Amino acid sequence: MRQARNAARVVAGLTTLGALVRFATLDRQSFWLDELVTVSLLHQSFGDMLTAIPESEATPFLYYVLAWPWTRLAGFGEIGLRSLSALVGAAIVPVAYGAGAALVSRRVGVIAAALVSVHPFLVWYAQEARAYSLFALLAACTVLFFGRVLRGGGGWDLLGWALAASLALATHYFALFLIVPEAAWLLVRHGSRRFAALAVLLPMAVGVAHLPLLLEQRGAGEAVADASLDMRAAGVPKGLAVGYSFPAEIAGSALAAALLVVGLVLLLTRAPPELRRRALVPGGLAIVSIGAPVALALAGADYVTVRNAILAIVPAAIFVATGYAATRLGLAAGAALCALLMAITFSVSFDERYGRTDWRSAGQRLDSPNGARAIVVTPFLSRQLWEPYLPGLEEPSGDVLRVREIAAVGLATEEGFSIAGHVKPPALDSGPPPPPAGFRIVAEERKPTYTLVLYRATTPTTVSLADLDRLRLADQQPGFLVQPAPTG
Repeated sequence: MRQARNAARVVAGLTTLGALVRFATLDRQSFWLDELVTVSLLHQSFGDMLTAIPESEATPFLYYVLAWPWTRLAGFGEIGLRSLSALVGAAIVPVAYGAGAALVSRRVGVIAAALVSVHPFLVWYAQEARAYSLFALLAACTVLFFGRVLRGGGGWDLLGWALAASLALATHYFALFLIVPEAAWLLVRHGSRRFAALAVLLPMAVGVAHLPLLLEQRGAGEAVADASLDMRAAGVPKGLAVGYSFPAEIAGSALAAALLVVGLVLLLTRAPPELRRRALVPGGLAIVSIGAPVALALAGADYVTVRNAILAIVPAAIFVATGYAATRLGLAAGAALCALLMAITFSVSFDERYGRTDWRSAGQRLDSPNGARAIVVTPFLSRQLWEPYLPGLEEPSGDVLRVREIAAVGLATEEGFSIAGHVKPPALDSGPPPPPAGFRIVAEERKPTYTLVLYRATTPTTVSLADLDRLRLADQQPGFLVQPAPTG
């Protein structure tokens, strides 16, 4: 009983730490493209939002159903909109403890909770207005109830697993890769196969109900990336271990890998046989949930991106935590890994070069035009999506515009992060694009997150979209927008 109380105190402290880590820097970064899509969806009426999701998203409805009323209370700013993800992200910490305690031991649960409390990948998505943090929590809940059922839990635990599995499926289709092996395990190992079969029917029904939506969204969900499947699949373990890019990434990744190897070696050599056997369950779940999408991609349906594998973090943390719990050396290695993960998390939060695409800073720089202004922006961003940071923009009404200024903007971006060091804005090594007739360059700026070239004419001057296209700062599809002259 005393051990349980001590563990509860430690987990409460770790949960508080996890909440502080997630909320303290919640507005340090700008919304990036996908989040701006979320903002646009949530500004609509509830019915219009539901109608738009099948065309704009690759996930089911649950996150948006929760986020819509949440924003009416918390607001549409970075803190208000992201706070839902941060809250459910912090809740992963006690759930990880419960899952580890149920599957292996209380000590293992505490170590797993410590790892996820400061985990860079979980913190990244706890600070993003998308479905992934909610998905990670619900996936972890399935592991928790699954473990409790395996340890002799009753009907309420089986019902808890069925509900968590159903909600996870209603949040992200990749829940299948965790729920299916859990369901198979329950059907084989549960004392009453009839009750297990009844529990499995609920998430099965939810999955069947989502099939039409899945088929409608399958094109949006397929991985579209320059990187090959081999590179993306190899990047999944790295991303799940230490997150995306961060300062001193090679050294930090190597150190994290070494500490993880220590945990695995101790698991195989020093952990008691019974605990080692128990650890095979979360380890197997993690391997299947990572490997099954890769196998599916090899069969022709490629949906392999590291963010979709976020459901594997909690079972993987329990697996390696079993090794750390075996000896004092393991505890020291686990503490060192937690310290490293926290350092990575904060280095990313406070270094804008490793953050999301910085639409906010670019919008602030363009806030006050000197007359009507054309904007040429790469990557492309529509007027509607840029509304939170640069309201009042208009789409060009024809192929010719009459403006006094032209702003060519190139943002540092690689889908919000980079797998090869921090993102960099266009360098303009050969100099800025020459101005169209009647314009001259009045400003040239290269900030850590964007590059800007500002052109100005003495009086409003005619310029074509073809002229504007030649001003793009990156080899990407540009967006053309019009910023009306200030009034008053």
